[in-house]
Amino acid sequence: MVRRPFTIATSELTELREYYTNENLCEVYMETKNGANCYVSVQCNDGKREYNAGGATWNVCYLGGRQYFNDPRIGDFSVTFTEKDGIDGEGLTGPVLQVKEIGNWQEIHAKDLAYQKEKDEDCKKHNGLKCGKGPYVCSWLDYNQENGRTRKWKCGVPKRGMKFPGLESNMPVNDRGFAPGWCGVHITQWQTPNALETKVFDANQAEIGNSGGKQGDKLKFGSKLPLWFLVDGSAGSDKPIKFEYDAQFWDTNDKDKHHCSVGAYDGGKREIDCGYTCK
Repeated sequence: MVRRPFTIATSELTELREYYTNENLCEVYMETKNGANCYVSVQCNDGKREYNAGGATWNVCYLGGRQYFNDPRIGDFSVTFTEKDGIDGEGLTGPVLQVKEIGNWQEIHAKDLAYQKEKDEDCKKHNGLKCGKGPYVCSWLDYNQENGRTRKWKCGVPKRGMKFPGLESNMPVNDRGFAPGWCGVHITQWQTPNALETKVFDANQAEIGNSGGKQGDKLKFGSKLPLWFLVDGSAGSDKPIKFEYDAQFWDTNDKDKHHCSVGAYDGGKREIDCGYTCK
């Protein structure tokens, strides 16, 4: 996945039924059963991970108990059930999801957000004039206060370094002023004459260096990264562009390891993105 400035549009998030179908989001599923038996899983487009299958290993499955987990795709996170017999049914309810890299443990109140979604949908069903439009970060699953004692919620959260309205995941920044990890490079290439403009981004999608505008077809420039970044498009405007950084060598044909995406020429120029590891 390429790391460049990216924000999921409000309209796109509003229409999502399964958060994990978006490559930049994961879905955190939370459940209680018969007033206890706390359970959580995280599902992204690369699969589902259970963190206490069968309700095991949840040490604080009681009112106000905060349980911590770690998922490599969203980082450290926690779940706290803050209510008992609340608006979302009997038993432990009112889950508060917190992710360390989103607002330094910003509280995501699943019940309140799901309730707002329910109200807006009901408003639309009755042809209301001022119905909310989202985005809907959380929702209830099989919501029915009279249907059993299993309570289910799900919330969409961005993968590490990604962002969408109200929730931005920011990985730690090092002493050089950038977040190491899976980083990105964006290139604008002009067809005639062949010329390049390049920008590099860290794991938080923050720009950390550039070529200083439109330059020639072969670039070497510094940034917040500790090493030079090299770009070579001298083979021609219709040929692959080569890259070099920290013993990584690739070109724009590499769609697997470096996830390169090459646009078509439009108005005499094209846009190109690739990913790479920075540290």
